[in-house]
Amino acid sequence: MRIITKILVTGILILAGSFNTVSEFDLENKLIGNWSYYSDNNESGVWTKVDKLDLTKSGLEFKEKGELIVRMNSGSCGTPPITYKNYNGTWKKISDSTLVLTHKFWGGVAKRSILIKTLNEKQLIFEALNDEIIRN
Repeated sequence: MRIITKILVTGILILAGSFNTVSEFDLENKLIGNWSYYSDNNESGVWTKVDKLDLTKSGLEFKEKGELIVRMNSGSCGTPPITYKNYNGTWKKISDSTLVLTHKFWGGVAKRSILIKTLNEKQLIFEALNDEIIRN
């Protein structure tokens, strides 16, 4: 019986240690800054940390106190050349790895829940869990 208990405890500790939670990455401090869109990775968006947002790409600027700037298409057309615009918004931490981003855009207000999969000094990878659009 003691051997089974030791095996179970060891297995639980290994399993718990294998989960990649954002709390290990110090979410608030590592998230603050400018992120430029890099690519899609299956269902996830990949963003790289930059000194300032590129005028010709989508981007996110996470500020302290939950402030957010989202750089995205200035209109509904996605045919190049694309014109980008900054939209003000907010971000809110829901859990160790989940945020809600709320911001204006050309068609109204977008509210997106995201699951952060990777966050380090150079890269942010997240999956959109759901989107809510409030039209003008």
